[in-house]
Amino acid sequence: MAQERFKSRGGFILACVGAAIGLGDSLRFPGLCAKYGGGTFLLIYMIALVVIGIPILNAEIAIGRKFRAGAPKCMASLNKKTEPLGWASCFNSLGVAVLYAGLLGWIIAMVIKIVPLCKNSTSMTHSEVSSYFFTQTLSETGISPLVLACILCAWVLMFLCLRGGAGSLAKTAKFTVLIPVVLLTFFAVRGLLYENSGEALYALFVPDFSALGDAELWLNAVGQVFFSLSILVGIMPAYGAYLPEKTNVFRDSLIIATADFLVSVLSSVVLFTTLYGCGLQGEISQSGIVTAFMVYPAAISLVFGSGNTVLNSIVGVLFYLSLGMMALQSSVSMIEAAANPLSEKFGFNKKKLVAIISAVGACICVVFASPLASTVLDISDHFLNYFNILILGIAECVILGKYAKTVNLAGEINLYTGRAKMPSKPLVFSLKYLSPVVLSCLTLWGVYHLIFVEGGLYGGYPLWAQVVFGWLLSLFVFASGFIICGFAKMPFRRFPKKKRATP
Repeated sequence: MAQERFKSRGGFILACVGAAIGLGDSLRFPGLCAKYGGGTFLLIYMIALVVIGIPILNAEIAIGRKFRAGAPKCMASLNKKTEPLGWASCFNSLGVAVLYAGLLGWIIAMVIKIVPLCKNSTSMTHSEVSSYFFTQTLSETGISPLVLACILCAWVLMFLCLRGGAGSLAKTAKFTVLIPVVLLTFFAVRGLLYENSGEALYALFVPDFSALGDAELWLNAVGQVFFSLSILVGIMPAYGAYLPEKTNVFRDSLIIATADFLVSVLSSVVLFTTLYGCGLQGEISQSGIVTAFMVYPAAISLVFGSGNTVLNSIVGVLFYLSLGMMALQSSVSMIEAAANPLSEKFGFNKKKLVAIISAVGACICVVFASPLASTVLDISDHFLNYFNILILGIAECVILGKYAKTVNLAGEINLYTGRAKMPSKPLVFSLKYLSPVVLSCLTLWGVYHLIFVEGGLYGGYPLWAQVVFGWLLSLFVFASGFIICGFAKMPFRRFPKKKRATP
């Protein structure tokens, strides 16, 4: 891993921002704002970002740079017994990348289908437009050829982005970060031109302080910080290992966190102004899947009026292209977090390894073109992208906090800084105490909802589906770390090279 480097500081920042900016920023964040009092959610989110998110982001990037390695080797460098934790993070990211690849396939399918949808929307009911993707595109009886082809296309794109290492990631980020931001800005300007845009902005930015007593608001706002910044998933240590010499980690971490927050706010402006302008403000959903494939199609068919199908079609294509770019960058970042440590640990050719991962991932993703797609996606996402990240995060934060002074973590963060520095005591407190407590509360709250709250997973899906796509999947992720470490110790893990026969 040490051989690869980002060629410039700008490439590193764009790659990290691309990893952080994903579908959660553009779809889930606005839904949470709508549910929890707009400005109130933003306020709590900003506080959590400063006291929890930024310290962890700094720590992960700095530890990656210090040891010039991904999460497994970083954990092993702190304590050999914690290496399995790093591998579990990597394999969890691989699992989430497969989910994102499936979603990317869906988004590519919507790029194709949004034009006929806009053309036919004038003769369709609102319900038919909203359910178009799940009833007309994603087959209810068998494998959808279109969705399957789009998923395979998604994996080809991911492989092309990954095959060149750090340089390829930086080049890809120039498109997958900058173009979506430009497009989101365009959509926001269009939304602000609606007569009731002021009402939408009021709902988004003006705090409802009565919501401060809602415990779920605090938990969701803090949880969104972890999920939004792509911390605790092995990505940032891997990117930290690629850092150019004399990089100011503290300053760049602030830039990454600020950029991620601003894109989330920009996405919220787009969603609020567009839905208010189209008279669909009552349909803002906390679910990213519902927002992307049910709410937005209905809104896009009305953006320039129900009869202006050409402009609506253009907006629809551009919108889903922007979503696709964000999903693509997030996916490749997650695969990179696992591919490089595996390549380094076992001496695999990285390009071939990425090809194998892409091929296996494409085979698994066939399920996302089937009638089981929504069930598998919902359950797997809830376990991989929520419970696993929280549990892994608790362990990682405790370990980083415990060894922060030993490895002089604050000193590594501040190695090339100017006057603005990361203070050591607040860093240790956030890592060792504050973050584990918050993550533990989020975990307990999630378990309570999973089991007892009506409409949770137990209320909506059969037990066999939860066991297969939830519990067993999580068990595999946590077991993977010990399997990899055990396999690495076996004397036969590498075959000796055959000697040429002497003439």
